[in-house]
Amino acid sequence: MNYRHAFHAGNHADVLKHAVLLFCLDALKRKPTPFAVLDTHAGVGAYDLSSDEAARSPEWQSGIARLWGQDDLPPLVTRYLAAVHGANPDGVLRTYPGSPALIDDSLRDGDVLDACEFHGDDFASLKSAMRKSANVRLHERDGWQALKALLPPSQKRGLVLIDPPYEELDELALSARAIGEALRRFSHGMYLWWRPLKSQSALAAADAEVVAHGARETLRADLWINTPTPTGKLVGSSVFLINPPFGLTEALREALPALAERLAAGKAGFRISSK
Repeated sequence: MNYRHAFHAGNHADVLKHAVLLFCLDALKRKPTPFAVLDTHAGVGAYDLSSDEAARSPEWQSGIARLWGQDDLPPLVTRYLAAVHGANPDGVLRTYPGSPALIDDSLRDGDVLDACEFHGDDFASLKSAMRKSANVRLHERDGWQALKALLPPSQKRGLVLIDPPYEELDELALSARAIGEALRRFSHGMYLWWRPLKSQSALAAADAEVVAHGARETLRADLWINTPTPTGKLVGSSVFLINPPFGLTEALREALPALAERLAAGKAGFRISSK
């Protein structure tokens, strides 16, 4: 499959991924010591919801748009909506902030973001979208190589966000191997790995490989808006966390039923598991 960010910005998968991302960032800020974030596949930083890509695949209309303006949602979702409102201060949903923009807005003075994007055109857009700051470092490089080169961070603690486009058939297995190698260098770090929910057996095998490489405490959350199938349109996604922050499991138990209900396009559902 091809999951280039611009075609899917603001869809159900982004809702899950970015709500969890923000919870992780807030958890890191509970301690005063600085942290680093590595975003291995950053995309362009911000997405114009009136662009040609968004118009060709307007998945945001059944994602973020269904939550926009609502105030009776669980705290995990409310925090996420507040962050998206930050990119749309007049209250009109025109721009969707990608992961590097959401991370940037969450950084304190001593915290650092390393955002990597390999596609040349997307990297140029990322440079234009992001503010010029000493604690935001942009890299036009392969995200898998970045995992080897940029870990462990000098800050000693932090978050690794892994969200590849899944353009290659073996990218799920490649992700699992890369995370396993990263754990040898940064075992105590927090990892957030996004995956398309297509094949339960493939995800289970990838998860088992990561655990075999030394991941001790893990949390997985799946959300689907219709029955997932191995082929066809993406209707579900999964996040797999290593060293998840305290309180996230409880926050997801409250948020996922509401998201499944609000975003449903058929037989929607969710799943949470931890080790």
